[in-house]
Order: sequence, then C-alpha cells, then structure tokens
Amino acid sequence: MTLLERLKIETRPAHDRIEAAIDLDRRIASRNAYRDLLIRFYGFHKAWESDAAELAHDQTFFRARCKTQLLAKDLAALGLEPDEIEALPQCRPLMPLRAPEAVLGSMYVVEGSTLGGTIIAHEVERRLGLNAETGCAYFRSYGRETAAMWKSFGAVLLEASSPEADDIIVASAQKTFDVMHHWLCVAP
Repeated sequence: MTLLERLKIETRPAHDRIEAAIDLDRRIASRNAYRDLLIRFYGFHKAWESDAAELAHDQTFFRARCKTQLLAKDLAALGLEPDEIEALPQCRPLMPLRAPEAVLGSMYVVEGSTLGGTIIAHEVERRLGLNAETGCAYFRSYGRETAAMWKSFGAVLLEASSPEADDIIVASAQKTFDVMHHWLCVAP
C-alpha cells in the first residue's frame, strides 16, 4: 500500500466527519455566511502557515501552496478592511508540528481540501455570483493547475515515505483533521 492509499484509508472517518459537520449549504447560502466561513478558514491557514513554514523541508514547494493571501483577498472583496483581516482570530492551539514529516501530513489535509474547493467554487459562483476576482479566489486557488499541484504533492509524499515517516505523516494528517473540524465546526 502506498502512503497516499494509507492516508486516504486511515483519514477517511475524519474526512467524512468534517464534511458532514461543516454544513456547506448553510455556509454558502448568503454572502454573510460565506464571509464567516472564509474568516474561519483564514484563521486556520494563518496559524498553520506560520507554524508549518518553520519546518517545511522545501520552502519553495511550501510557499507555492500557501493560501492566506487568497483568503485575505476574498475577505477584502467581501468588505473587510486590511486591519480587520489582520486582527481576525487564529486557530490556537494548533496541532503540534515537530518535524518536516508532520508538516507533510498536515499538508495532505490542506492540499486535499483544494480538490474539494473546485466543487465548492462552482456552488459559490452559482449561488452568490462570486468568482476568483470577487470573493472566491481561495476555493479556486490553483485554477487549472489543481490536478498538477496534487500530483506534485503526491510525488513529494512518495519521496518522503519510509515506515517511520509514514507513521508521523498519517498521525499528523489525522490530528489536522481533528483541529480543523473543531475550528470550523465547533469553536465559537
């Protein structure tokens, strides 16, 4: 079994739990609800990118996948001022990221969400009339390059794979799902 297959199998319950709990229909039913969802995503990504950047093995690879600026762009398009965006709450405590392998496990969740983001982007455009320029840049983050970005991430995972690393990567992915679930679906 490849590392990607193991990740998919072992994180499936956590993935399904967050997907069921997020109530996407309600969160994209209005511009205000959608803005509130983006605020939560911003709080997660801002904290996560800051912590993960310190340990990411390949900074260029990591930085190309950061999405905080896309979320800030969307929030500005939806009426928030730069100082309001900067003052938004961040997801703390975040999952522990103690090694580059833990960053990769966490990235599995973050990168995987970009695949689902393309579907969400279509719904946001249909329901709210927003596109990448008017408030939906985050969900369209890689545009036509989404599949290529996922494939290159899979190649990096394969390169990092070893019995010891795989356990760290899978555990970190599971913890990331837990933290993200709490931040998006439970925390006030």
